[in-house]
Amino acid sequence: MSKTNVLIDVATAGASGDMFLSALLDLIGENDALTPVAASLLIYDPTLRIRIKSKTHKGHTGRHLEVTLDRGIRLTPNSLREVLNAIAEECELSKPARNFCDKVLNELFQAESRAHDQPLKDLHLHELGSVDTILDIAGTAYLLEKSGLLGTAKFFSTEVAVRTGRIQTEHGKLEVPVPAVAEILVANDIPYVNGPANTEVLTPTGAAILATLVDKFGDPPGEFIAMRQGVGFGSRDLGDIPNMMRIMVADSSLTTKKPPKPAKEKPKKGKPAKQERVEMLDGWNSDEVVVVETTVDDVDGEIMGSLFDVLLSEGLAYDVVMIPAFGKKNRPCFIVKVIAAKAGLKGIAEVMMRHLGTLGVRYTTWERLKALRETIVCKMDIDGREFMVRVKVSRAPDGSIITIKPEADDVLTVSKATGISVRELKPRIAMQAQAVTE
Repeated sequence: MSKTNVLIDVATAGASGDMFLSALLDLIGENDALTPVAASLLIYDPTLRIRIKSKTHKGHTGRHLEVTLDRGIRLTPNSLREVLNAIAEECELSKPARNFCDKVLNELFQAESRAHDQPLKDLHLHELGSVDTILDIAGTAYLLEKSGLLGTAKFFSTEVAVRTGRIQTEHGKLEVPVPAVAEILVANDIPYVNGPANTEVLTPTGAAILATLVDKFGDPPGEFIAMRQGVGFGSRDLGDIPNMMRIMVADSSLTTKKPPKPAKEKPKKGKPAKQERVEMLDGWNSDEVVVVETTVDDVDGEIMGSLFDVLLSEGLAYDVVMIPAFGKKNRPCFIVKVIAAKAGLKGIAEVMMRHLGTLGVRYTTWERLKALRETIVCKMDIDGREFMVRVKVSRAPDGSIITIKPEADDVLTVSKATGISVRELKPRIAMQAQAVTE
């Protein structure tokens, strides 16, 4: 069985949490893949918004993540851990993903403690205490899991660019690399180079993610042939230097010889070109998914039910449906159909074969059109008590509202606390959300 190798290129502009998120979003190919994590953080900061943009710099094309939030909200180390655990629960991260989050956070805490010579309970985290630190850590774990790489791939990294100089922080002016970054580099024997940029390019969160994720620093074994890659751009303007990192994926079975160059195909008459399709779909969100299915006639209900838990709770699939049918020899059977990101195809096929005992799966690639979506937070004042409820709002290209849907878990929480039925609460929340969004 071939092993997936992943190379993280951080030799030019280092790494940061938002660059990891941008590169993984680009690798997966879905701008809204991070939405569940960002939405779960709205309870802690209702002003949080993320925006993903395409970006090109000197021939390099990728994605850039813009985050707006309340910088006045600062969390203590204990609060950071509590919020991270709550987000992991809310987003149904798997055990390996939660372990990854714990290790990254511990790496940050230990580095800060050593850098400032203070016990953890006395630490004041400054920039690291903001909500976007949780977004970076939980979001990276969520996207790694969604891409099918967490726990299945071996990660390599180039030497890490850190640069030198001084930057202004909430601690005052600090030498680059800042103390926490230097502690992470030394504690984990991470090889680094100055790099061409004349400012900070390796952040503490970026360094902690690298230290936790990477199995080996240096070139991967054999001839590494990237079959797909994601490019993430950072926020700083480095002039002529591209402020980006790359995550490149290759199967080890393909690292010993180069694949043949594909023959150029002549465009078929009568079929619209890709650019034409993009223009036709302008104003809607669109992406590509795989639809994986198989037919089984010898699996009991308990096993079928467990498949739902595995595929949905671990974030492998967007949706799973089981359609009753009649198959060969007039036997009752089920058609199991799974909708997922293209990057998760192999992982889903393996889960379906292992859990159902099926000998194979069928798959096709579908294009989707999606309404523009956002999540907002509504404050509900009921009998003098204040509740925060997340609401999903979908819009047409002209901005008109299509649906307003309160988050079911939040509505249930309010219902239990107030004794008001869910049936009564949902229209009240929707009316308030309508007033806020119009």
